[in-house]
Amino acid sequence: MPWANTGAIIHQLLSTNRCSRDRHGRVAAGMAMTTSAESSRRVQQARARFARDPFAGWLGLTISEVAPDRAAVVLPYRLEHMNAGGVLNGGASASLLTMAGTLAAWTGVDLDAEPHLGCVDLSVQYLAAATEEDVVAEARVLRRGRDLAFLDVALSSRAGHAICRGLLIYHVSDYAGRTPRLRADHVLLAAPSPLTPPAAHRLFRGYVEKLDITPLHQSPGRVRLHMPCTPMHVDERGQLHAGALASIVDIAAVAASWSLVPRRQGARGSTIGMQVSYPGTAAGPVVADAHVQQRSEQLLFSTVHVTSAVSGQLVAMGQVTYRLLEPWPEG
Repeated sequence: MPWANTGAIIHQLLSTNRCSRDRHGRVAAGMAMTTSAESSRRVQQARARFARDPFAGWLGLTISEVAPDRAAVVLPYRLEHMNAGGVLNGGASASLLTMAGTLAAWTGVDLDAEPHLGCVDLSVQYLAAATEEDVVAEARVLRRGRDLAFLDVALSSRAGHAICRGLLIYHVSDYAGRTPRLRADHVLLAAPSPLTPPAAHRLFRGYVEKLDITPLHQSPGRVRLHMPCTPMHVDERGQLHAGALASIVDIAAVAASWSLVPRRQGARGSTIGMQVSYPGTAAGPVVADAHVQQRSEQLLFSTVHVTSAVSGQLVAMGQVTYRLLEPWPEG
């Protein structure tokens, strides 16, 4: 099992976790040590809230386990979840990690208090491919702070073969009745001009087609994509799901990587690492701009900015490492 090497560390972290209080002496965001009855109530709250997540339901996710500080969800094999190579899409894998991690984070929160909730940061390393099989995403809380939960997340096959592993940071806060302090001063990639939509590409099939992600522009090392916000793209709050945002980050970087390579037999690639941060939320369509910052032979390093298609507000930022194996030119 993927937790074999971390059990002792997790036990130590959880056993030393302490209730944090703000300067008014109140327990921050309900993330405190609780009685057995209260823990059970919070687990049921988490389960009920997860049942209201449209994106999870749309993908066909089911809960296989939920308990204090841990959760596991199962994604059944469906052809529509695969990528052009016939393996589970990297964005779908990231989505599963966010959902398992979110569910585990909720088990330590009094959701009746209606705190502000959301993913802050997701880091994923892709270890192996999943083919025609169900997959299981598991999450465990490593530590709870005043308003942050740090989680170990992993995806594996039913047989226990590791697919990807990551860390998730989840934010829970009531802001103590104050208005959050916000400052938007991001520097984005300039919009490509003119827009040059690419010809039909096999990357935009399967899971990507299911999310209705479409290309607006492609030039060497540069891609702009669009994703709508339908009732099936959102989380239980009505905001674009963190998993959907991670998915468009992944496919934008993948498409930008392939824009540098002519289509030829024998070329193949896969995402090997991804870091996504969530500085904002969106309840409408978004665009993703990806730029290959550098290619070092088979490794391509890309940045991705996801912004609201209406306001231009930054919603997600990504750093993606892609491995692309391309046959050497003959001669």
